[in-house]
Amino acid sequence: MNERGIAPISKIDPAKLDKNNYADSLAAEAERVGIFTEADTARIRGELLGVLGDVIGYSSEGKSSSVTTDRAGQMAKSILYNIGTVLKSAPTPDDAARTMKEKPMKELYAEGYAINLKKWEEAKRLWGRVRYTRLRDGGEDYDKAIDKNIRIYLRDYDPRLSAHDKLYLTLPKFGIRGAFHIGGAVAVLNRLLEANTGRTGAVTDAEFREVGEEPRN
Repeated sequence: MNERGIAPISKIDPAKLDKNNYADSLAAEAERVGIFTEADTARIRGELLGVLGDVIGYSSEGKSSSVTTDRAGQMAKSILYNIGTVLKSAPTPDDAARTMKEKPMKELYAEGYAINLKKWEEAKRLWGRVRYTRLRDGGEDYDKAIDKNIRIYLRDYDPRLSAHDKLYLTLPKFGIRGAFHIGGAVAVLNRLLEANTGRTGAVTDAEFREVGEEPRN
């Protein structure tokens, strides 16, 4: 809102942004509407390659600077997801684009990594509580979700290398159905903890929608 309480008109149409590939779609739209110049786009691409090089070095513990094309592609998606995590918190897409224009990609990536690392740690903590308080009559799908689906997802998740990975889960009895990024996984675990303990109010349907997931039909 400005001083008169009027929301500014955004040049970028939010409907044209891909919530699962936010940073990339934002950059494309920012150039299309004139917020980015070609030089801005070229700089961003160059900086992203630099970040990719750092991540490749991390994954190989500095022993190699090359990976398979598929592996590099997955790392690039993880980098963009971390950056998108930060950009989504901006008031408007135009603000997000200006942040992307003004901040180094390495800095945005580090900020997003820290956010998703915190979410991962929170998800692991909640999973432990869900296991400890599990329902005796939750059903086969419920037990499988806790002991297999969520456990494996959290085991394999790495906010540096696979920040974009999703948890796929269907538990209609608990109002849970969809593909969830790490923020959504936290919401799922809070929902299960509510069911286990009878505690309510930890997570709402609106919060599921906020993280871009679809828990219900």
